[in-house]
Amino acid sequence: MKKLLALLLTLTLSLGLLAGCGGPSEPAPEEEPTSAQSGTEDKGDLQKIIFTEQIRGYHWAPAYLAQTLGYFAEEGLDAEFQTIKGGDATTAVLSGDAQFCLKGIETALMVNEAGQGCKVILSATQKYPYQLIGANESYSTLDSLKGKAIAGGLSANSGPTSFIKACVNSAGLNADTDVSLPNVASSGYLAAMDQDEIQAAVSTNPWSAKQLLDAGGVVIVDGTDDAEIESIIGSSSYELFTVITSDALIQSDPELVQKAVNAMAKAMQWMETASPEDIAQKLLPLFEGAEEELLYDAQYDQERKVASFTGYHTKSGFEAAVSLTKLAGGITGDPTEEQIYDESFLDKAWETLEK
Repeated sequence: MKKLLALLLTLTLSLGLLAGCGGPSEPAPEEEPTSAQSGTEDKGDLQKIIFTEQIRGYHWAPAYLAQTLGYFAEEGLDAEFQTIKGGDATTAVLSGDAQFCLKGIETALMVNEAGQGCKVILSATQKYPYQLIGANESYSTLDSLKGKAIAGGLSANSGPTSFIKACVNSAGLNADTDVSLPNVASSGYLAAMDQDEIQAAVSTNPWSAKQLLDAGGVVIVDGTDDAEIESIIGSSSYELFTVITSDALIQSDPELVQKAVNAMAKAMQWMETASPEDIAQKLLPLFEGAEEELLYDAQYDQERKVASFTGYHTKSGFEAAVSLTKLAGGITGDPTEEQIYDESFLDKAWETLEK
C-alpha cells in the first residue's frame, strides 16, 4: 500500500498538468480538499455523492454537467466535487470516503497492479489532447530536439513524460540518451523557454497550449491528429480522462453507481448537440472566473472531436495506455481490459436513454 501511495503521489504531480483551464497546474501544498457544488438549489432528500479530483479540468465535463444540468438530481443524487491538494485524489475512493474519482487511465492501471481494486466506469474523452510544442521555429521537428531539453512536468513517471518518450522514440531517437527531461512546472514553461533552459514542452490542455503558441511556440506533435498519433502510440484513439470507482462500491451499491452513470450518460448526450457557448456557460458555476478558458476549450474540443459521447474505451486505446504507462515506469504487468473497465453500467444507461 505504501508503494502504491508513493506511485500515486508521483503521478499526482504530473496529473496536475491536466487542468482544463488556465489556473495553476501543480497542486498547492495544502491538505484539506476544497469543495464545489452547483445545480439544483433545493437539495431536498437527494443522496450526496462525492467526486474527488486532482484539479478541475474541462475534459471531465460529463461529470460536472451532470450536476449543473440537474441530471444527478433526476437520479436522486447531489454531487460534491472535492479538489485534493497535497495528496492523491484516489485515496478517498479506495477508503470509501468518496464514491468516484476523476483521473487519467494511468491511475486505474497503477491501482489495480498494486492490488487495490478499482474500475473505470466511464471514459470522458476519446483522443489524446496533449501537444509537444517547440519553443520557436528552430525546434519544429522531433529531429531538431536531439541533444535538447524537453519539459513534461514534475515527475519522471508522469503521463507527459511517457508522451515525450513515445514521440522521441518514434523519430528514431533514444529518449533516454538523446534528450534531457528536466522537471519544470507548467507555469514555468514560458520563462524557461525564454531563457533557453528548455527547447520544448508538453502541453496537456488546449488553453495552456494557446499560451505557448501565442508566445511563438510551434506544434511538433498534435495528439489529436489521428494519423500522427497512431504512428507514435499505435492507436488514433486514447481514452485518457476517466471516471473511476472502487470494486468495493460496485459490489456493495451497484444501484448508486448505475444512477451516477445514467446522469453522466445524459450529460454526454446533451454535449453531443450543444454549442461550445452553451457548454461553457453550463460549466461556469464550477469554474469560477474561467469563462474565456472554458469557451476556448469547448471550441477546441468540438473542432478536434476530443470528447467521447459514448463513454466506452477502445481496445487500441487501452493497449496504448498500457504501453505508455509501462514506458513511464508506472506498471510492469499486462492487465486485461476486464481488470480495468466495468462498462456494464454504461450498457444499461444507453439501453434506457435510447428507448
